[in-house]
Amino acid sequence: MTIIYAPLSAFDDDPGTLWADEPSQPIPLSEFQQLRRSWRRSLLKRVGKRPLIWFVDDERANREWFAARHRRHFSVITFSSRRHVRTALDARTPCDAVVTDIFFPAAPVTSDAEASKLSGIYDQIDRSTVADLKKLWLVVRPLWSLDGFEIAKDVSDCARERNELIPVLLFSRKATLLLRCEDWLADPAPVVENTHWMIEKVDPSERGDSARIAAAIQRDRITAALKFRQAAAPMWLKMLKLFKIELGPLHFSIRSDA
Repeated sequence: MTIIYAPLSAFDDDPGTLWADEPSQPIPLSEFQQLRRSWRRSLLKRVGKRPLIWFVDDERANREWFAARHRRHFSVITFSSRRHVRTALDARTPCDAVVTDIFFPAAPVTSDAEASKLSGIYDQIDRSTVADLKKLWLVVRPLWSLDGFEIAKDVSDCARERNELIPVLLFSRKATLLLRCEDWLADPAPVVENTHWMIEKVDPSERGDSARIAAAIQRDRITAALKFRQAAAPMWLKMLKLFKIELGPLHFSIRSDA
């Protein structure tokens, strides 16, 4: 893939956007939060019985591709940065699983030239031999922050405080090519055990069978993590389900065609 030009808008800010059932328009999360005490209930009502997946990526095209490919199966909330994820966690925004990119800009993107420089990494990877990838990473490393790993820690800590499990799926095209041993997430067991890997990330301009197959595999991985979340639910929640009272990880159903 060759990127010649990337506009500043490619890295625009997304503090939280709900992509619910397919015919509806995306809704800013702030619209729900204006409802104050009732906003979580309103959000869950809008989502219905669909798993609520947070998707975090600095590139707008990736967020739109993910939402378009998966909103028929899940309800998706997109974010552009770790900062917005932390705000949503602090607000106790409902969440069943998090899918996050790993690489984020190390500094705010303020010009088209900076956006193009960041996007150019894909072209640099294409031109590099396997042996040269480590050298390339040393050159471009100052441009990038590995915030995806920090998001995994934030979510794991928050879930522990809530006494629940929120699985995190790490999602990156660049990680397996560029990262060295010392770059990888290597925190104590609770964080590592709560993360899963999705490497089926394609160019957002990808269409046809390649995109369809990648999206299907992504859904399989997300669904498996959601089943893990349901299995880890406390026994008292499972007992309530017998009386048709569904809370937390039991409030949603996992469709067989997801």
